[in-house]
Amino acid sequence: MNRATLFAGLLFSVGCSDYGIGDKDVGVPGAGPDIQVDPPSLTFGTLTSGKTEDQTFTVTNVGTTTLHVTDVQVGTNPDAFTVIGPDTKFDLEPTESKEVGVEFTPKGANENYGQVLVLSDDPDTPKAPVDLLGYGAVPQLEISPPSYVFGDTVVPCGDSIDLTLTNVGSEDLVITDAQYTSGGLLTFDPDGLTLPLTLKPGKSRVVTVDFLPTTGGSDTGRLDVTSNDPRGVQSADQNGEGQYGDAADELFTEPGVPPVDVMLLIDHSCSMAEDNTDDVNNGMPDFVNTLEAVSDWQLIEVTKDDGCANGGIIDSSTPNAATLLVNHAFDGSQISSLTEALLKLADIALQNTGPGQCNDGFLRPGALLHIIVISDEKEQSGKTYDHWLDDYYTYVSSPDFVKVSGVLDGADQCNSDPTGAGAGGYLDAINATGGTELDICNANWGANFSDIASSVLAGARSYNLAQSAVESTIVVTVNGTPTTSWTYTATGNTVSVTDPPIGDGDVVEITYNVEGTCH
Repeated sequence: MNRATLFAGLLFSVGCSDYGIGDKDVGVPGAGPDIQVDPPSLTFGTLTSGKTEDQTFTVTNVGTTTLHVTDVQVGTNPDAFTVIGPDTKFDLEPTESKEVGVEFTPKGANENYGQVLVLSDDPDTPKAPVDLLGYGAVPQLEISPPSYVFGDTVVPCGDSIDLTLTNVGSEDLVITDAQYTSGGLLTFDPDGLTLPLTLKPGKSRVVTVDFLPTTGGSDTGRLDVTSNDPRGVQSADQNGEGQYGDAADELFTEPGVPPVDVMLLIDHSCSMAEDNTDDVNNGMPDFVNTLEAVSDWQLIEVTKDDGCANGGIIDSSTPNAATLLVNHAFDGSQISSLTEALLKLADIALQNTGPGQCNDGFLRPGALLHIIVISDEKEQSGKTYDHWLDDYYTYVSSPDFVKVSGVLDGADQCNSDPTGAGAGGYLDAINATGGTELDICNANWGANFSDIASSVLAGARSYNLAQSAVESTIVVTVNGTPTTSWTYTATGNTVSVTDPPIGDGDVVEITYNVEGTCH
């Protein structure tokens, strides 16, 4: 038995029984309209891409009254088979016949199955079928798997699925385009795919779809591949669900204690040494005491051209910290050509904070950098203040974590050399960062030096979280009121609130989701 005979027999035994024709005594006229289609199945030849073949079947009224055919339509595989008529609506008197044409255009490799339905008022067979079979010698793209569900994937862990593009047809498959759409968590990795790509029959190419959930929630993606497959664009879809590892809710009822890294730079000009040595000496003890009271601090004093700290890093555990600062403030051996270019000298000091360098350990993750300049001259670093601020910002997690303060010769211009007096770029940097200015022309400015220490933490508090947070999920409230004026430092797992100012008794609540553990 050949495959056409086997196909016809199978479809007749399965398909015809659905419509009640199998038991019909064809050729014996019945009472009323009675439809007969002949042959009950059509088998077309093997066609290549773009080729067509037409065949016909005959509709006959073997009944005793008029048969009204209301439509002839393709019920299965309308892409490959088309009713070409000439008529799809007609009436047949008893014994009258009408020939109907069907056109086959292969839309898939190998077998193309279909079915035509003849709709009429035959009470026994209102939908008379004609089963169709054609063979296609065409290219055919198969994407495997056609659908894939990643399931729950913990943020930020990822997963991937390989998609295999295979030519299951009998002609060369030429892929000309591959487009991917998703919400962003699913991405297409063409893995070096160069288009157009020709696949011989039976050949394959693998591409990859990655699921990288950076946030919670689901995402659906679809790969659309355009080729010379006569069926048109072929697609495969994927779905993934991102899940957070845990949720956390932390309350802080005491003000945070953000670390602060203080850099103190002192002009070593002759006028400074002559007029301000006593103020520096007198102001240091109160300055250090204020730091002790309000913050987790460490400090370097810089006056030399190499930017290295005089006496190393000083912190709350350093014995006699104020005395060390006084002793190094006007050390006569420390001659500096940058004595009146303190913004530049600060930048050089920051450049020396790397591992193994002289200021290694000064900068801490999540710490506020407070640069304090003391000078009775204008700033002479040769570049605008914003140039130096941009450099400073690269050493901290956010520009909000840089503050410049100073003791300066302002509008009074009390310097004995008026041509060099004035705050210049120093004051610009202070205003840009919200720092504090003291007037060096005030003979008692040293008594107020602690005001700068008090301003170190003004408006900013930091809170160390118990678990590693997903930044996009952090919600901060102060006394029950949400605020968006905060920054997150991943290296220290710290949230720093910049507004509103937080004082004793205020309650800061921080909720967040936790990243999962990748296996």
